[in-house]
Amino acid sequence: MPTVREFWDGRAQNYDAQVGTHYAQAYEKTAACFKKYLKPTDTVLDFACGTGIVTLAVAPAVRSVRAIDVSGEMVRRAQEKAGRQGAENVTQTDLFDASLAEGSFDAVMACNVLLYIEDRAAALARIRALLKPQGMLLAVSDCLGEGLTRERVRKWLAYKTGKRPFVAFDTMRSLERSVADAGFAVLERENLFPSPPKLFLAAQKE
Repeated sequence: MPTVREFWDGRAQNYDAQVGTHYAQAYEKTAACFKKYLKPTDTVLDFACGTGIVTLAVAPAVRSVRAIDVSGEMVRRAQEKAGRQGAENVTQTDLFDASLAEGSFDAVMACNVLLYIEDRAAALARIRALLKPQGMLLAVSDCLGEGLTRERVRKWLAYKTGKRPFVAFDTMRSLERSVADAGFAVLERENLFPSPPKLFLAAQKE
């Protein structure tokens, strides 16, 4: 089975052409949903920024964005885009990097990543620690446990045959519950894609 870094390095090559195109409208909705909860004075962490699709859409609306991803290839592509836009601060690291100071972010964005984290409770606890009081977790995640979709079957087979790392099969309810159980008050929820559902959650640190 490939490591998380190896898998996403491989996916980076065609990510924008495949996923970015297929979910283009969902990405636009995601950025719009995130912006509703962001202010021009905000310092934001974009956890698992990928190729920077949402990062760069949101960056002009806030004071600063620190974008991180474990995949060096994803980061390289995001940095190329950021350079053309004049944005900075896209780095290859993980959520538990000591350089990320606790209580230093007004918001953490987690776009299409929660379903790929095996120890989600630890990741959500870390996100909560990084946030300032009443800081916002802005998350979007596929809920592969809703219905027998082609995407659900494809990812289940890939995971069970060792072709990809961990993937969770949440329902919309179970995803929201995991966020609430981590010490967040869910303020808004919206499904941004028909099949499989892509659930947006705006959740405030309690």
